[in-house]
Amino acid sequence: MSGEKKNFWTQVIGAMNGAISFGGLPKDKGVTSSVEIQGLDGRHFIDLTEDGEREGWTTVNAPGAININAGEDLEKGQNGIFLNSENGDIIIRARDGKVRIEGTDVEICAQGKDPEGNFWVSSNQSAKIDSKNITLDAKQSLKLLSTGFMTINGKLGTQILSSIIHGVSCATDPDKKPGQI
Repeated sequence: MSGEKKNFWTQVIGAMNGAISFGGLPKDKGVTSSVEIQGLDGRHFIDLTEDGEREGWTTVNAPGAININAGEDLEKGQNGIFLNSENGDIIIRARDGKVRIEGTDVEICAQGKDPEGNFWVSSNQSAKIDSKNITLDAKQSLKLLSTGFMTINGKLGTQILSSIIHGVSCATDPDKKPGQI
């Protein structure tokens, strides 16, 4: 294989339960690991890759769960865990499970410069917001659109305030005067 890496200085410290290797090469010999910690189950590892197609990557793989606990000695309002990507996306995915974000308050901010700074919520079944109070505050425009049925139901009352209201339905006949049926 051309481009196959070689390292004559690889060192491995190992025992029955796992190993730490320095300068290791995987089977395809496409990258060099600066440091790799590997458990008895080969799927259980931490790898710091130094070159090749994954140059600068740190890979953590666990056949079971990964638990991170932090912040016991911090004051309220301090960052307990900070994830940052200087360039590139951050993806949080549960292939066969739920993604749950919980906190005293939850803030999601899209702060890009125009044309960026957009926030999307997409679902192939339904989206529900359940709260004591909901405020939609649009600085330029607000559009509610349904290709099916739409219900607006204010049990104690409904108030619509606007300088101009234009309404059209299939019950509207432009030849009739207001108040005529």
